[in-house]
Amino acid sequence: MINLENEIAIVTGSGRGAGADIARKLAACRCRVIVNYNQSREKAENVVSEIQQAGGTAMAVKADVTRIDEVNKMVETTAKAFGNPTILINNASSSMISKKIAKTDWSDFQSCFNMAIQSAFNCCGAITPAMMKNRKGKIVNIITQYSFGVPPTAMATYVTAKYALVGFSKCLAVELAPFGIQVNMVSPGFTETDLTSHIPDSFKQSIAGQTPLKRNTQCADTANAVLYLVSDLASSVTGVNLPVCGGSIM
Repeated sequence: MINLENEIAIVTGSGRGAGADIARKLAACRCRVIVNYNQSREKAENVVSEIQQAGGTAMAVKADVTRIDEVNKMVETTAKAFGNPTILINNASSSMISKKIAKTDWSDFQSCFNMAIQSAFNCCGAITPAMMKNRKGKIVNIITQYSFGVPPTAMATYVTAKYALVGFSKCLAVELAPFGIQVNMVSPGFTETDLTSHIPDSFKQSIAGQTPLKRNTQCADTANAVLYLVSDLASSVTGVNLPVCGGSIM
């Protein structure tokens, strides 16, 4: 069994969806976990309660990760409660809004960039100094299967922002490797969460039918991939974008 007893993790956007499953998985392996949220306070506290009832250690912390002051405060709170974070999961994401480029404003792109890139930049900037000093750390950025191959129509803002996060992740992996810090990515396939609840069931079924495994990605699938990447099992893995999408990417 994977043992993360000495690890301290911040999971952004973990009050719901895949983030919540990631937090639960890490805590089940004895990692102390910060369940970050911005608006979903009740859901985040429910995740913490579930972790604690299962014998784990967790705390909900509110922070808008696009704001550096709030990120710094979250990291300070974490350090006081548990110690310096050794694991960072950049999971916070914007909604997948369908809009063709011709009808898209730059502000739409900027909003997605802020959530994908600015949030990861802020969190990495706040956490990596201690990781570099201790020459130890794991960072996993959550991307999308659409960072491979042909993107879907009318999702340029979301896909472009995620591609930018891939580039940022690879650059970060190269720069932090000499300090013993690993940076990797997980690219889930289409996942049914709050962010995709507005998408018609017919589309969801169609996507599932196109995968070799004939099913859409579950939040637990993403969480399992993250758990592998932050464990000692992946001690020689960095800069990798791991597709978790039922075989849609090979």
